[in-house]
Amino acid sequence: MIRSTRVLLAVVAASSMLAPLALIVPGARQVTLGSAVVIGVLAASLSCVMTWFWLTRWPTRRQSLIAASVATACIVGWSLAQPSAALAALTCAAVPITSGYIAFFHSARALALNIAAGQVASAVAAYRLATDVDINTAIAALWLLWLINMVAPFTVRGLSEAMSKYATRADEDPLTGLLNRRGFVDVVERLLIGGLAGGQNYLVMLMVDLDDFKRINDTYGHAAGDRVLLRVADILRKHAPDDAAICRAGGEEFLVAATSRTGDASFTTALCRAIAALAGNVTASIGVTVVHGDDVHTAPRPADLVLELISAADSAMYAAKRSGGNRVVIGAR
Repeated sequence: MIRSTRVLLAVVAASSMLAPLALIVPGARQVTLGSAVVIGVLAASLSCVMTWFWLTRWPTRRQSLIAASVATACIVGWSLAQPSAALAALTCAAVPITSGYIAFFHSARALALNIAAGQVASAVAAYRLATDVDINTAIAALWLLWLINMVAPFTVRGLSEAMSKYATRADEDPLTGLLNRRGFVDVVERLLIGGLAGGQNYLVMLMVDLDDFKRINDTYGHAAGDRVLLRVADILRKHAPDDAAICRAGGEEFLVAATSRTGDASFTTALCRAIAALAGNVTASIGVTVVHGDDVHTAPRPADLVLELISAADSAMYAAKRSGGNRVVIGAR
């Protein structure tokens, strides 16, 4: 994740140390209970650790959820341990912060549990207010705490879902549902960084171009051409390896990238035959290029290597066309 986001979260984590420290430093006006001091020290320590974490790295999903859950537990425990009912209620207002974080990064189940913890703490604080102050103050506090504990995380959740759907659609070809070129480059970058580091030694790149596709559009209409593209997309999904990134690069051109332990690209022959078996005399010229994992580390950037592989596969595809089409040509980088 970008550094500015990590710095912002580090500032939030560091600022959360102020409240517990304010009540445990010598000379604090509020006399605290022993349990509140213990929880305050624990909360301040967690805030310190998370501040360091955000400044140095992005946590894993498990680390992130554990940290958020422990933070909520500290907030709830600190609220319950406060001798002042008003301060206990005010402390509960911090739970929506962790709920909003969980809403953005984690599951609905984790969010529901976090909200429930905040609501229980709010109810206890409101009960204490009713006893120590009056029922009207308790009702007002409970309603306000309930409102922010529900509205804030659900607003974040809704925005997160909307952003996720928008980002997904922005990387998809609207006709075939395959990746578009931008999404393809992003996925292949991750394959180069993660897949090859995970034991796969090669990345195989294919450029697939339908031969004389303009004839189909001119003879049968663009609707027929779209149906052919959809059927070719299904064939690519069927014959490509499970981890493959498949893209409609534009018009009748498709790109496929997959990791391999051996650099074997034999599936391309079956792919070429499957396309040729379609009705309407549809064939494809397929260009292939293969890169070894050692070459990934020599490239200035993964994105540069992706573009280089696409260009090499494109050159091999044109060589297949010049040889009459309906064939596979393996080119060199």
